[in-house]
Amino acid sequence: MTGESSVPCGWRAIRADFAHFCKIHGAADFRSRLWVLFASRAFWALALYRFGRFVYARPRARPLRALYVVLFEVVRIVTKTSLSVRSRIEEEVWIAPQGEVFVSLGSRVGRGTRLHGGNTLGVGGRVGARGHPSLGEGAVLCPGAGAVGPAEIPGGAVIGANTLVGRSLPRAGFWMGVPPRPAGADQVRVPAARSPHTAEVKMEPEPFWNAFRADLDRHFVYHPGAGAIRKLRIMLVSDGIWAMAVYRFGRSLRTRGRRGPGWLVYRALEIALGIFTSISLDVDARIEPGFYVGHFVSVRVGAGVRIGRNCSVGQMCTIEGEGPRAGEQAPVLGERVYLGSGCKVIGPVRIGDGAAICANSVVVADVPENGVVLGNPGVVISRRGSGDFIYLGEGRGVRDDLPAAAAGQGAA
Repeated sequence: MTGESSVPCGWRAIRADFAHFCKIHGAADFRSRLWVLFASRAFWALALYRFGRFVYARPRARPLRALYVVLFEVVRIVTKTSLSVRSRIEEEVWIAPQGEVFVSLGSRVGRGTRLHGGNTLGVGGRVGARGHPSLGEGAVLCPGAGAVGPAEIPGGAVIGANTLVGRSLPRAGFWMGVPPRPAGADQVRVPAARSPHTAEVKMEPEPFWNAFRADLDRHFVYHPGAGAIRKLRIMLVSDGIWAMAVYRFGRSLRTRGRRGPGWLVYRALEIALGIFTSISLDVDARIEPGFYVGHFVSVRVGAGVRIGRNCSVGQMCTIEGEGPRAGEQAPVLGERVYLGSGCKVIGPVRIGDGAAICANSVVVADVPENGVVLGNPGVVISRRGSGDFIYLGEGRGVRDDLPAAAAGQGAA
């Protein structure tokens, strides 16, 4: 392990981090670099960490320490990312723009490490043997992965989505599951570090109101008989409705080829949505009407993703493409697909109509129609489907439409 002097701090370190973020995101011109600065909430947290290291290296800088403590609480709330100043975060570390990362005191994040969001590096271990995790150089943590206790993750290791490392790994390579097991590269799917540059092709216009009204109906269906005042109150307090309004607004502009002031308004709303709700729905994802975001916190739908009508998503879900051509290597979801809390769908997988992905499951292969997936890596455990979870209103359920063979199987 390198010495304390290897941990960058201060203004030079912040500039170096920003240059690294711009390189990862392919931001070469002023406009794109400015977008990285404003949209990458994780960079704000990392910049504050570098400032904190600078301050705590100077014992007499008590006023600056007080300023850092205040800024830390503000940035933690805004970015949903907490980087302890007593951790060791080395140079060229990248954190996904949406962040939601926790790095506890004493943890080490090696040079060139990539954190894809929803990651935890925490103090833990049995009584008398507690310790801190250490990530070697060039390690990769996929969405939802974490390490707790005195666990050593070798340099170059790739930790799959929703994988928990509680003991040191014997070697680099691909790991997934709880506890982690060696896996193939085709199972451990790593999201693209940046949204793909989509070509300016002609799209079928998607008017705002028609699609957004269907989204509202999916939310209002749980409040039968609600009047105009109650519906307005639901709209004002529902993070999922805010997210769909912003997405539909941006999507309407995108598919009509409109930029200008309206596009700037959309970009500002997109940043604000991320700060207040941690929901990120890429405007280059195609989400059919009737999308239900039931909960907030760390919901990510990446560019190129296609989602059919009347689907539902829970909190801490990730649906993204992988590789340098992520827009062409993105998931395709059919209609009435249910995504449980914390599930991850990454890469060019297809999920059939009426499928259900159980909480914290990781999809690594295509899912048949009405399939129910459970586990990490996920396996199809039944063909009962999503009928118990996708509610479309009285008399509009899909349970009675299931094939007799599927309906006769046990509940998921």
